[in-house]
Amino acid sequence: MDNAMALMSTNIMTLPCEVLVDILSRLSLKHVHQLQTVSKLWFKIISSPHFRKLYNMKSMTRPRARVVQVPDTKFSPSWEMISRTIIISAMDLNIDNSEIQEEFSFEDIMAPQHSFIISSNLIIFNHKVCNPTTKEIIDIPISSHPSISFDATYIPSNNTYKIVHLYGTKPGHDYNFNYGGSPLEFRFETLTLRDGGPIPSSWKALTHQEWFSSKIESTCVNGVVHWLLERGPRMERCIISMDIESEDFLSSIGCPNNPYVEEAPIFENVQLADLNGRLCLAYYSEELFRLDLYFVKDRTNQEWVKEHTINLSGMGSWFKIVGYVQLQGNNGDIVIDGKQLILYNIEENRFRSLPRPKMKIHIGLYFDRCFKLESTKLSMQPTVDFLSN
Repeated sequence: MDNAMALMSTNIMTLPCEVLVDILSRLSLKHVHQLQTVSKLWFKIISSPHFRKLYNMKSMTRPRARVVQVPDTKFSPSWEMISRTIIISAMDLNIDNSEIQEEFSFEDIMAPQHSFIISSNLIIFNHKVCNPTTKEIIDIPISSHPSISFDATYIPSNNTYKIVHLYGTKPGHDYNFNYGGSPLEFRFETLTLRDGGPIPSSWKALTHQEWFSSKIESTCVNGVVHWLLERGPRMERCIISMDIESEDFLSSIGCPNNPYVEEAPIFENVQLADLNGRLCLAYYSEELFRLDLYFVKDRTNQEWVKEHTINLSGMGSWFKIVGYVQLQGNNGDIVIDGKQLILYNIEENRFRSLPRPKMKIHIGLYFDRCFKLESTKLSMQPTVDFLSN
């Protein structure tokens, strides 16, 4: 048996480099990290920019759901949140009856502005960034401005992440609850995270400014961040957009009227989403259990078209479009979270339920990526019996 294992190991080690790269790029990232210590050659291959870029491209066909649970929160005697336990889990969407697999957990000490966002594989909270793939948690520079939102976008061309911080310029003002208020000045700053670091020491301020009353939603589609905003006493809606790589802002676009606005004129259920590389605006009717999906047909003429209506009976009063996934053996599903977590296939009008914890959770799409927030020195001790595990 030992001779057979040694022979198999020798045969693998003599594979042509392109064959070895193809095999490694199909494995889970956990196994890829383990195999870096097999030999100096494998370490060199896996560490190369070519392999990391190839792996990140192929991982887009292997989607998982990132589930972040908050089961325990500690309060002070005056009922102010002090800390909370964060549990990071994952679920393979390609497997029927897949279960939520817990990966790791940590305690989050609450800050005055306790934000929590899952955006493009990263978790951003309290001026920290967590990379669930590597279990890294790092501090990012603290901005001196009132935070409205953070959006992270992955740039595949250079294997970097860019975080965009939308902030208000008036200290002390509660921008997040300026509903019906007069337009206020908002600005933007960015932070670029490179594979292996180092972490920038400060944010890059952009010269662009916007005036609006409140921000409703945001999403990123094909390297462009979109923000859904409301302006003026009539709370007219528009979408502003920024190309993440060039940091140029595109012309704003108006929104189609909400057909269900009379049902809930104050708290409308509206969302922006990335559906298969297209910007989608979704309106949900709690009374009719109906979700309407609008897509931009002509941005120049600000023309939208309603392409789909989904019956979400039993979903409850709240929903969130998590994203679009191209799973094995079908033509694509929309992941929708609400009272239930479901996969919906538009072409076949078919639902598939997914497990969902009852506790407070955040759900986002997740793809394995060869990316580290900080550099890590690996111990190079080649092994022989790696095939036995």
